[in-house]
Parts: sequence; C-alpha cells; structure tokens
Amino acid sequence: MIGLATVGTSTITRNLLDAVAEDPRVRHTVVCSRDAARGAAFAARFPTRADSPRVVTTIDDLVAAADVDAVDVASPNIAHHSQALAALAAGKHVLVEKSACVTAASWQQLVDAAGRHGVALLEANRNSTWHPGTAELRDALPRIGRVRMSQLSYCQRSSRYDRFLAGQLPGIFDPRMAAGALRDIGPYPLETMVEPFGVPEAFNTDAVRLRNGIDGAGSLLARYDGHLCSVVWSKISDSPGPSVIQGEDGTITVDAVEDPGVIEVRTAGTVRTTRIPPPAGP
Repeated sequence: MIGLATVGTSTITRNLLDAVAEDPRVRHTVVCSRDAARGAAFAARFPTRADSPRVVTTIDDLVAAADVDAVDVASPNIAHHSQALAALAAGKHVLVEKSACVTAASWQQLVDAAGRHGVALLEANRNSTWHPGTAELRDALPRIGRVRMSQLSYCQRSSRYDRFLAGQLPGIFDPRMAAGALRDIGPYPLETMVEPFGVPEAFNTDAVRLRNGIDGAGSLLARYDGHLCSVVWSKISDSPGPSVIQGEDGTITVDAVEDPGVIEVRTAGTVRTTRIPPPAGP
C-alpha cells in the first residue's frame, strides 16, 4: 500500500484523487492546506477509502508522517520548490505540478535531492512526452519530408480573467505566486516543439504584460537548421485553430497540442487522419 499525501485543494488535486480512487494500491492519507477548514472540507469530499484523510497545515507535519510514502505538490508555483525539497529530504517520492520550479537551478536542486535520497521525482504535466498522441506525431514526421515551418499554439482565456479585469487578483494572475501564462499553459506548445525537434539553435520571445506586470500571453520564434517554429500561448484570449507542422512533402495538423485528439497528415493529395482514443473512464 502506498500512502499518498496531497498539498493543495485545487481542481488538479481533485482530478488526481479521482484517478487514485481507482487503484487499490494507493491510499490517500494526508491533506496539507494552510487553511485547516478548507483542508477538512476537501478531505471529507474526496476520500479514496471509507475513512477521510487527516488534515495538516504545514509541510513539516506532512513529511514527518510515517504513513506518507509519496507527496503530490499542487500548491502555488512559488511554493513548489521548498515543499518538494522538504518531501524529498524526508525520503518521500514527489509528484510536483507544473511549473515545478521558477528556475532551472531550483529544479536541479530537486533532481540532486531525489538522487541523494533514492526517491522518485516527476513533474506532473499532461505534456507531449507522455501523451499517447506523441508517438503518432513522431511517426508522422518522416512522411512530410524536411520540416520548414511550424506554428504551435495553445490559447485559452482563463475563467478567472474577468475577476482580474474587475480589480481582483486571482493567484494565477499574481506575480508573487510565480504565475502567468508562460508557466501555466506555455509548457504545452513549447514541449510539443522540443519533443520532436530538440532545443532550438536560437530563439526570440516576447510577452503581453498586464497592469501588474504579469504575462497574460506570449510568443516565441525558434530557429532550427532550415526550420522556423512559431509558438504562441495566452490566458487572456482564445484560439480554436489547430497547430500546423509544414514539411517539404506534406503538412501535419494537430487539433490541440495540450491534448491531441486528431492528427491529420496531408501528402501528395492524400489525407490520413488518426484519432487518439481518450483515456479510459472509471
């Protein structure tokens, strides 16, 4: 039996616990929330067994628990590094939500700590690397010849943007929380670029800054050998269009880089459409 502790009470955590509930090898033992009342309400609503997990309000109490083998860190981005580091140092496996850290150096500290303590560390990200559509996209690339141009995008207007416009400061638009569009949804199109093409030779980037300096949207133009890739992301506007990879012999379109469902390959007057099956339900 794996004892799982969760940090945070967001929708992401609820989704994780829905999946955990399907596996009898995992037991949700501890909820960590700064607000004890909120943590108690969360624990009572989303138990994975007949008994609700107990609630703690500090990461120190969580990592000291003997019935915790693994920790899901789903707190605001700014707290990820310190909380994950504390869990790793206590010998707990860690699943940390994206963006795992604010800097590459902070992530390397977590990697080093996981190695020293012999535990697993993974960033939780429904990304191109782990998505079942990745293999299909990779297999399709040789069929379109040498890649020359790519346009990858994920733009989804946040449900909390209206609150920001009204003068409030939701966490996802608070720079003190290491938030913003790049860290929230930028990884999806960026990882879709890096997964098949690797790290670019050079790139230029820019952002749309909101009243408090937070990035609401952004773009990147990456240069590879004979290939330009344009990447855009936004939390303040929507874009229903697909992403496109253009080769000398054909074109690939992907309906949604954050969750590929349909991949279409056009070559020499033919069209091959592949539909990626959705995850199996409970």
